[in-house]
Amino acid sequence: MSTSSPAPPLPRPAAKRLVYKVFTKRFSLSLKVDSSQYLEDQLYRHGFNRDNAEEWLNSVAETWIQLHSNRPLVELEPLKDTLKSLDLKNSTKRAVAAPSTISSQVADVEDEKRDLEAIGEFKPLDYFHVIDAYDVPTQWYDTKTHQFGNPFEGFDILSGAEAKTALLRQRYDVIKQRILHNDNFAPSTFRSKNRDDSQALKLDTIESLQGREGDNFLLFGMLAQLEEGKVYLEDKDGSVELDLSQVVTDSSATGVFTEACFALVDGYYQDGVFHVEELGLPPPERKEKTLSFYPDVNFFGGPTVLHEKASSTLKHLETANDTVSIVILSEVWLDKPNVVSALKMLFAGYASAIPPMAFIFLGDFCSVPFVSGSGQTQRYKELWSDFADLIAQYRDIANNSQFVFLPGPNDPWGVGAYPSPPIANFFTQKMQSKIKHVRFTTNPCRIQYCTQEITVFREDLLKKLHRNCMVPAASGQQSTSMVKHMVRTIIDQGHLCPLPAHIQPLYWAYDHAMRLYPIPDVVMRFLAVYIVTETTGGKL
Repeated sequence: MSTSSPAPPLPRPAAKRLVYKVFTKRFSLSLKVDSSQYLEDQLYRHGFNRDNAEEWLNSVAETWIQLHSNRPLVELEPLKDTLKSLDLKNSTKRAVAAPSTISSQVADVEDEKRDLEAIGEFKPLDYFHVIDAYDVPTQWYDTKTHQFGNPFEGFDILSGAEAKTALLRQRYDVIKQRILHNDNFAPSTFRSKNRDDSQALKLDTIESLQGREGDNFLLFGMLAQLEEGKVYLEDKDGSVELDLSQVVTDSSATGVFTEACFALVDGYYQDGVFHVEELGLPPPERKEKTLSFYPDVNFFGGPTVLHEKASSTLKHLETANDTVSIVILSEVWLDKPNVVSALKMLFAGYASAIPPMAFIFLGDFCSVPFVSGSGQTQRYKELWSDFADLIAQYRDIANNSQFVFLPGPNDPWGVGAYPSPPIANFFTQKMQSKIKHVRFTTNPCRIQYCTQEITVFREDLLKKLHRNCMVPAASGQQSTSMVKHMVRTIIDQGHLCPLPAHIQPLYWAYDHAMRLYPIPDVVMRFLAVYIVTETTGGKL
């Protein structure tokens, strides 16, 4: 006697339609955007399928009407209270029905087997997602609630002054809360014989220096040049001039200190100047630890897997299909015959083997910088048309591989602030008509494949960091060591471009899209000379 397998988890588009069907059509309730998104996330995170998702949404809507009969508009915070009430109502049933530990583990294994069977044929592109910088969730840290949230809605790329005011404060708050999670700073929750909490480090504010000359302090803040030739440290309370003459550069230390970067400063205060004895970058935080503090926050964007069951299933698919590959190329000059010949050779080779899941191309796509109004528009458009014809010759690749294109600094409208917008449709219409899976995205962008989170950025940051270095790096370093310094800097700063606005402008409202928090599994930076791939896996 055969038994049918349970339905697979509900896809996000279907979840969105179902939420609208139940709340709006059936119960005549209006949902705010964040409330609808929250319900969709709940369905996805807890692995609801078509058989039980509608039943659960009916229960939520009914409970809402019972608790808020005079409120037809469903807002986020009252909705969360409604879900808590619903969970409390069902807690007794769950407790009675809860299986033993061993049987629960067996059930989880059986569930995973059924999930894999329900998926059927594995199609890699179903699990490959490109996330534009402008679609990254706006998660801003609130120092009052100690949680991340979205305080603004509908930000335009040219945002108001409130975004500029909050930008550096947000970087400060995000890094500070990360520091306080560190075991060297935060006191332990339970007493331990192996640890003396009195030895935990304590951060002082610049305001607390007043009247305490000669004392030692550990400060956290942003390095700045408020006066020519002088270095200052700023926090949310004030600023103080730094004397860096006593700082000794450790040859084993990595990282670069530039203006607008955040640092830990240890030393003493004397005559209105803070004399620095030790200078360090903020300690990084493992991805797993970050997510343990904020398990329900989608930092990365896209269909992030939050529940353990779905993550386990995707991890199994990821490791079982080890022939899946991604090809990444940078500085693909389409106006150079030798480059086009090399691309033909590349495609021909893959056409006779297993085509990659995706090709990721990063600019510049022309050896000559694009100048608006210079007559290059038609020529640039023709380059993309010719490239589309070239790819279309290899039908297997054109139909089955995903093509992703990020602009370089010399591509149309690539010069200026980050995140850079995609190359305009005007130039790429033929490419999009001839290639089945093509995506022109922002620089930087994020890519999610199964459980892997990848950040891709095309920018020659190495020269800019060392050109604006405030503290001399250790001498005798090779260029490869300099790359390590750059990688350590962006990881510890939790930001792809930790430079002041006059060196590298950013769109204020999208600074969060430049963050590296939590640390993604892979960070790929493409420089003029180096291709730097930092595989972190959330580790350091």
